Amino acid sequence: MKDVELIGAINYANWGIGLVLLLVYTAVMQQLFRRFALVASNRRLFASQFMYYAISIFLIITTIKSSLALSLGLVGALSIIRFRTAIKEPEQIIFLLALTAIAISLAAEQFVLSSLAVLVFAIIAIIRHQGSKKQDWVHQDFLVIEFEQDNADIAQGVLEQLIGLNEIESLSHYSNESGSYRLVFRIEDAQVNLIPKIEGIIRASEAMNASVRLTQSAV
Repeated sequence: MKDVELIGAINYANWGIGLVLLLVYTAVMQQLFRRFALVASNRRLFASQFMYYAISIFLIITTIKSSLALSLGLVGALSIIRFRTAIKEPEQIIFLLALTAIAISLAAEQFVLSSLAVLVFAIIAIIRHQGSKKQDWVHQDFLVIEFEQDNADIAQGVLEQLIGLNEIESLSHYSNESGSYRLVFRIEDAQVNLIPKIEGIIRASEAMNASVRLTQSAV
C-alpha cells in the first residue's frame, strides 16, 4: 500500500524533465572541472564519477521527499557509510557540493533555481580561470603534467626535457599506463609563462591530450 502511495505521489512528467536537466547540467559540471579545476588528482577520472553521484542523489531525494518515514530512515542508513578514500582537495568538495545542490533542486522540481545555479557557477569558474592567467606569478606547490604518446623513445625525450627545466625542483609523482603519462613536480613561485613553455615541449613531440596545471596539493 505504501509503495502504491509513493508511486502515485511522483509526477513523472516533472521527474523526466528533472532527470534530463540533471544529465545536461552534470555534463556541464564535468567540463568545468576538467578544464578549470586546479587539482593534482586526475581530473578526467574524478569528473567521470559525477554522473553516478548526481543521479544517486536525485533518486534518493525523489524517493524520500514524499515520505517522512523514509527521510528519517535515510539518516540512519547513511550514518554507517564510510568513504575509504578521503577527498583531499577543497575544489573537489566544492564541485561535489554543487552537484548535490543541483540534484536536490531538480528532484524538488526547482528547475529555474537549478538552471540559474549552474549558470552562475559556470560564470564564476570561467572568470576565475581567466583572472589566474593575468597574474605574473603563481605561488603554488605542485605542477601537474599529463600527455599521451605512443612512441616510448619520443616520450622519454620529453620527460628528460621536462626534468631538466630549472624552474622545477623535484619529481613528486610519476605514472605511465599504456602510453598515458602523468607527472607531478614540486615547484616554488612558478612563473605563469612556465606553462606555455612546457606545453611547447609537449606539442613538439606531437603528444595528445596534453594538460599542464598548477595546484597546491600533491597526489
